[in-house]
Amino acid sequence: MVCQNASSDKVNLTVYGDGEAFSIDGTVDMDKTASCGTASPYSSSSSTTTTTTTTSTTSTTSLFTVISRLYFTSGEYIYLKFLYDSTQNQGSIDSTQGFSFSGGIGTKAVVSNYGKIYWGGSGVPVDTSVTSSQALSYLTVTLDLVGTAVASGSAALALTQCYTVDFINCTSATSTSMCYTQDGTTCYNTQSITGPSVSIQGEVNCTSNTVSSSSSSSSSTTQ
Repeated sequence: MVCQNASSDKVNLTVYGDGEAFSIDGTVDMDKTASCGTASPYSSSSSTTTTTTTTSTTSTTSLFTVISRLYFTSGEYIYLKFLYDSTQNQGSIDSTQGFSFSGGIGTKAVVSNYGKIYWGGSGVPVDTSVTSSQALSYLTVTLDLVGTAVASGSAALALTQCYTVDFINCTSATSTSMCYTQDGTTCYNTQSITGPSVSIQGEVNCTSNTVSSSSSSSSSTTQ
């Protein structure tokens, strides 16, 4: 399902349904996008295995929370959050913060919390031996989502992201969770967004200029 021949820094998505039809096409601005995302070990202890030998102990996990915010050269951005399982080639986006597109000239903002994401055999370069947050040197995934094209004129067109610990208020402290916000202070309930229901399908491709693909990278950078 992952497109292998697409440009390494292109996002090509089609949005359609309920009277809507437009594209989310953009070139990733790597001057504004430090990495292609961050992967943090999933908090569930059931996902961790430990191998002990006479000389060393190695702990690995197959589950990682991946967060990616990709800025376009045209000024728009997309946000993507999903649970990556290294034993699978596909998964689902996050049910509360899965996908958003900021909107642009001639295109509406789009939000989705439901659908599939396909990374194939190597679309997400996560080192399963790293136990801290790691920056992604590239990202190659295919999306098949159902979401909402935010109604024209809605204040939700100004949605951005902020850190949160309770999904009620934004916080200045770095955390593993983020929420949509209109004012930078209070989390916005995406379930209340109104607009036509749409399908979002296509590819997301990114290759970082600053993160090496030949080695694991621990990073505190959050997309």
